Amino acid sequence: MKQISMEDLLTVVFVLIDDWCKAQCYHKPGIGRKEEMTDSEILTLIMAMSFMEFTSERHYLEFIRANYKYLFPNLLDQSQYNRRARHLAPILDLLRSAWANDLGVVFQKYFLLDTTPVIAVGYRRSKSHSDFLGSANYGYCPARKLKYFGYKLVMLSTLDGIPGVFELVPANTDERAAADQILDRIPPGSLVIGDKGFIGEDWQSTWPEINILTQHRTNQKEQLPIAIGSCSF
Repeated sequence: MKQISMEDLLTVVFVLIDDWCKAQCYHKPGIGRKEEMTDSEILTLIMAMSFMEFTSERHYLEFIRANYKYLFPNLLDQSQYNRRARHLAPILDLLRSAWANDLGVVFQKYFLLDTTPVIAVGYRRSKSHSDFLGSANYGYCPARKLKYFGYKLVMLSTLDGIPGVFELVPANTDERAAADQILDRIPPGSLVIGDKGFIGEDWQSTWPEINILTQHRTNQKEQLPIAIGSCSF
């Protein structure tokens, strides 16, 4: 299968985002000094990072600066970029929702539910002056045997891997409490398949309009069908 080049990917994503921003009137008329880097460019880099295996925003920007600076001649430094990216978070959510709608996610009724750690600051590094203090927290990921400081990303995706809805919660949030943040955004009658972190009849009963299936522990009497129980999360 032919793969798209990084240059083409960045170009296509930028054109799609820029057209969408113009259609939604998110391009504000210039007042005073023109911003060095447009919102469309920053949104492009945020979205493109999802296609690459970078866990550090700083390393990602260094990669872009070293290899694709000609596409982003006014690329900001990491601190400025981070501030602008956080400011654009509400527009980014609307953009993702619009694309998910175009891909037909809203018409789906079968979803995969999972969480993954999002590291904000080094575990042993002082948090007293961190911008994340007060929103992030310490957590533990059993699957990776990882202690970290940051957030937990909880996401519902379609069976073919298209992200549906998601939310960032503090890393110490219980899996089921994290799922409570997003389950009300899918259609009633949906079937949700999750891992063992979402086991709990009492909790599942709080969502009577949604069917929640989880991988069972080996010592449980009732087990899922092999086709579902063998799924990897």
